[in-house]
Amino acid sequence: MLNSKLKSSLLLGAMLVTLTAFANTSGAWWNDIKNNRASSVKEAINKGQDVNALNQAGQPPIMQAIRDKSMAVFDVLVRDPNINLNIENINHETPLMYLAIIGDVRRAEGLIFRGADVNRLGWAPLHYAASIGHVDMIKMLLANGAFPNAPAAEGSSPVYMAVTSKNPEAVKVLMAAGADPKAVNQLGKSAIDLARELKQPGLVEIMLR
Repeated sequence: MLNSKLKSSLLLGAMLVTLTAFANTSGAWWNDIKNNRASSVKEAINKGQDVNALNQAGQPPIMQAIRDKSMAVFDVLVRDPNINLNIENINHETPLMYLAIIGDVRRAEGLIFRGADVNRLGWAPLHYAASIGHVDMIKMLLANGAFPNAPAAEGSSPVYMAVTSKNPEAVKVLMAAGADPKAVNQLGKSAIDLARELKQPGLVEIMLR
C-alpha cells in the first residue's frame, strides 16, 4: 500500500496537471473569442467548456465577445442551451446592455426573444441606448416593454441620459413614450436642468413642449 506522503504527492501532482490543462484550455478559449474563431469556440463548448465562466476581468464569454467585436462567436454562444442571457459582469451589466451600447438592434431583439430581460433594477438597457443616442435601439426596447421612466442606480432617467448624447431624436422618441423630463435624480437634477447646463436650448425646447 502507498504511504500517506506518497499518496499526497501523487494527488498534488494530479491536481497540478488538471489545473495546468484547465489554464491552457481557458487561455485558448479566451483567445479564440478575441479572434472571433467561432468554430474553435463551438468545439470547446462541445468538449465541455463552461459558456458562463467569467474571465479574470469579470466578463462572461458572451459579453467579452461583444467587447472584442467577435460577433460570429457571439452568435455561437447565444444559441447554446446553457447560456445565461441575463448574466452580469463584474460591473452588474448584462449582454443586452452591451448590445444597446453598440446599437446592434437585430441581435438585441433576438436576445429579448430568447429571454433577455428588458427591464431591471438600476441601470437598464434603455439607459445605455439613450446615453449613446441610438434611436432605433431606443424604439426597439420601448416596443418590447422598456420603462421610459426607469430610474438608474442614482436616479437618472433614460431621457436624462439621452440629453447627454445631445441627440434630439433620441429625446423626442422618449418623450413620445411618456418620459418625464422634470423627474430629478438623487442630485436633484432633471433632464431639463442638464440640457441647460450643457447649453442645449433645442433639447430644452423639445422637453418643454
